[in-house]
Amino acid sequence: MPTTWKKSLETLKDTVPVGQFSVWIRPIKAVEKDGVLTITAPNASAVEYLKKNLKQKIKSAVAEYDKDLKIRIGAASQQPKKNTKHSTPLFAEYTFDNLVMGNANQIAYGAIRQISENLKKSPYNPCIIYGASGLGKTHLMQAAGHLVKEQNPKTRVIYAPVMDFVKNITASLRHNTIEGIKTYYQSADLLLVDDIHLIGGKEKSQEEFFHIFNFLFTTKKQIILTCDQPPVNIRSLEERLKTRFAQGLNLSLTPPELEMRAAILLRKAECIAVNLNEDIALYIAGNITSNVRDLEGALLKLKAFIDFSNLKNIVVTKEVVDSALGDLIKPKARNVDINDIQKENAKHYGVTVSDLSSKSRKQNIVFARQMAIFIAHEMTNLSLSKIGRHFGNRDHSTVLHAIKKIKEKLEIQAETKDDYELLKLKLTNL
Repeated sequence: MPTTWKKSLETLKDTVPVGQFSVWIRPIKAVEKDGVLTITAPNASAVEYLKKNLKQKIKSAVAEYDKDLKIRIGAASQQPKKNTKHSTPLFAEYTFDNLVMGNANQIAYGAIRQISENLKKSPYNPCIIYGASGLGKTHLMQAAGHLVKEQNPKTRVIYAPVMDFVKNITASLRHNTIEGIKTYYQSADLLLVDDIHLIGGKEKSQEEFFHIFNFLFTTKKQIILTCDQPPVNIRSLEERLKTRFAQGLNLSLTPPELEMRAAILLRKAECIAVNLNEDIALYIAGNITSNVRDLEGALLKLKAFIDFSNLKNIVVTKEVVDSALGDLIKPKARNVDINDIQKENAKHYGVTVSDLSSKSRKQNIVFARQMAIFIAHEMTNLSLSKIGRHFGNRDHSTVLHAIKKIKEKLEIQAETKDDYELLKLKLTNL
């Protein structure tokens, strides 16, 4: 390192804020020759930032020790060695077009879509999607990458599972190529890092990620991260990283609701040539409630059963599902609250809960009331008189009449049977 530049660094430490010095000044390489001090920054973005924000301070610091020394600022041409870079491509199927929408991911979808369509103007930086495994975090993140590349193929998108990042940092330290690997990540217009919680406890990786993060954030490059929990809860994560993660948009994904799980099944069944109808998809989704990966696993198990039982090209029935999935779809015993029954029935039939207890004889209200009474008789331990009290103090005989009417309609009306099955599934999955 040239003596003049070495002395200048000491001055810059005192005149430049710590964050700026760490991110922009420290990585600089300097060569002094023939009265010219050539300062080399890691990449073009760094050069632009230095010229715009720090050039004058650098000139002043150097002038303290050599007023005649000319200064040139340029970008390094060095690229990271291929054998030290673990790179993971985007998955072709993880696009917005292949994403099933529902209440569980609606807000996250909207935010990620907006970020993708307004990459350089988005106020949501960083954006962190968090939630349990198998809820579609990676799919959403990579969908952003696909859309950004579709809009402008020249946009630099880097996707990195965090353990690939850790491997890259470890290898670069061993081979003394740390600046090269940092330059690689700092070259991103959109950096996607999966499972950032796994960086907890890895001190050197956290340190380098902190500098990369600051560089990208300062140069208005977008960062999207996924995590299995709110970032503030990550154990052994440096406080400075928690602070930076908290300053962005943190979005939670929740387990998909019944209809969304069924829609996911139908979409994925098409892809692997399993002939499911909506009723069977709802039946499977009503019994597998944890996450999308468990649904995918159940569907693959069903496909294997169909293929190896020579049942190809058939419409899958409830009996086939029971045989294929066994304990996965074993009904779960559950006590259902009568208030929930009333709410779900009212919502399903487009009436109010108070309508169910009213004296109205409108046909649609009577039917909704009778269905609610019938389901309450099936899914609760309440006596007929207690059920009647919940529906406007109706007597024992009125409750029995409602149960009889629904039983009759279930035997002859497919639409009534569909309503009944769907309401039971919803109530079981509350």
